[in-house]
Amino acid sequence: MATWKRPDHIPFPQIWHTFQAGDPTSDNRLINYRVQDLPPERVDDAIQHMCTHFLRDEPICRSLGLINDPVGVREIATIWRQVANQQCVVVCFREGSDEIVGLNMLTVVTRDDGTDCSKFESPAVRDFVSATLYMTEQGKLFDTHQVDCFLSAWGLSVHPIYRGLGIATEILRARISFCRAFGLTLSATVFSHPGSQVPAAKVGFQDEVVKRFIDLVKMGYNLPVPVEFNKLMTLKVK
Repeated sequence: MATWKRPDHIPFPQIWHTFQAGDPTSDNRLINYRVQDLPPERVDDAIQHMCTHFLRDEPICRSLGLINDPVGVREIATIWRQVANQQCVVVCFREGSDEIVGLNMLTVVTRDDGTDCSKFESPAVRDFVSATLYMTEQGKLFDTHQVDCFLSAWGLSVHPIYRGLGIATEILRARISFCRAFGLTLSATVFSHPGSQVPAAKVGFQDEVVKRFIDLVKMGYNLPVPVEFNKLMTLKVK
């Protein structure tokens, strides 16, 4: 998949963003959170989080029943492990705790990258990956934005206990400092649900390619998704 390598001179792991948000155990208390590189020793925990929460809640994965597909779970977990090897994944922790609050499976994409969807045994994984790649390809991002690489992602997830606190927005905001540190001027991701589309817009992402799921189905993608729009959204970073 990814060919980009994290430069050795960039410290790893490091914190990219700190913020205050509500404590889910208290109505009035604000606590400190941080978004940082995913430590190598937490990769297994991160993948377990994604398999438990992302596969269950993300509209495409949910509609395809991916969480109940053992082969699909194994294959998507392999994708996430390959992504984690690039050392770009960010995780959110609350102060004084190592509990995973949220994750963004970040990856840097280059012109030389490619994914052969036919290699996946699971039809659900093929549908999920091919639909995501189709949306990204429609943006023609390398030419439109005149870049050789950009920051993307294979999943954003917040633990159910911490939803509704603005955590997703802050995890996405961490991309700005991340991009600046690596000299990246563009971040682009396919967001399939208002729960990620709205936070992305708050950070500054703009719609690049918008497709109705019903139209994607007519094109042959097996996506019986109960959400209206799938969006490729982009963020320019200066």
